[in-house]
Amino acid sequence: MATSIIINQLLIFGVLILVGYIAKRFNVLSDEGRDALAKIVIEVTLPFLIFSTFAKMDFSPELATGSLLVFILAFVNLVFLFLAGRLSSSALGLQQPQQVVHTLHTMFGNIVFLGFPLLDALFPDGRGIFYGAIYQLASNTVTFTYGVYALSRGTERQGLKSLINVNTIALFAGGVVMLLGIKVDFRLDTAFTALGKAISPLSMIYIGAILVGMDFKAAFKQVSVYMLCFVKLLVMPVLLVALYAFAIDVLKIAYDPITLFVVGLQAAMPAQTIVVVLSRRYGADYKLATSNLMVTTILSIVTLPLVYLAISWILAK
Repeated sequence: MATSIIINQLLIFGVLILVGYIAKRFNVLSDEGRDALAKIVIEVTLPFLIFSTFAKMDFSPELATGSLLVFILAFVNLVFLFLAGRLSSSALGLQQPQQVVHTLHTMFGNIVFLGFPLLDALFPDGRGIFYGAIYQLASNTVTFTYGVYALSRGTERQGLKSLINVNTIALFAGGVVMLLGIKVDFRLDTAFTALGKAISPLSMIYIGAILVGMDFKAAFKQVSVYMLCFVKLLVMPVLLVALYAFAIDVLKIAYDPITLFVVGLQAAMPAQTIVVVLSRRYGADYKLATSNLMVTTILSIVTLPLVYLAISWILAK
């Protein structure tokens, strides 16, 4: 049942991505419009999705334990993915500019533009988005500290102030509403929920739009891209969930299975868009970053259902 949901959802995403591609290809959507669309997704729809999801949740010890588990495992994910990125880039003999991009794209996935819409579809009771927001907080902490430092070759550092944005404000505001049991007026709730749900079509249209103008032929000739796809989209997410499930079983820890689905699927997301932006800004190999983004996004339509099936099998053992 859940497998058919993820496949159908990815097919729907594929149609929406195609709509975005066509809209940009025929200049219905300009470069400025595409960039504005990204801002709407990140600064309007996502915070409303986070807040409305948190506000609907009833606080429980299970949620508190689950959020702490996801937060910790998100950092563990990033450490293991960092090591996998460094090892695979060394095996490929990549030079420093390519190595940095390869490693960061192994670590960070497209958890906003693809992760949140998918988690919302797979776990409609809200726990997917709830845990996904916790994962995003941990991921952003590393992206805007180590990620910026690595891409700028150590010339620039961004402190934790960069984490104070509309999404973290929405997360904490929603958390306060949930903890205090405040009931949001149904008219506001309906409006906020509708805005949050708009993230799915808008995100997919944006992904389609950014594919326009990319050199498909050159991208698919990059050997390192296939290593990235194999390691990030398939091997590491499954290995990490297997490791976590084994450790939890040995330690006899009670947990919500959705937490491991979130941790595994977020690790399996295609290359993160922000790494492409930061690569261009700091003079890193943004062409490789663009190739990573394009190829992993296309192949994730096949790999994400496989990862979901693997996680389901692991947790059923």
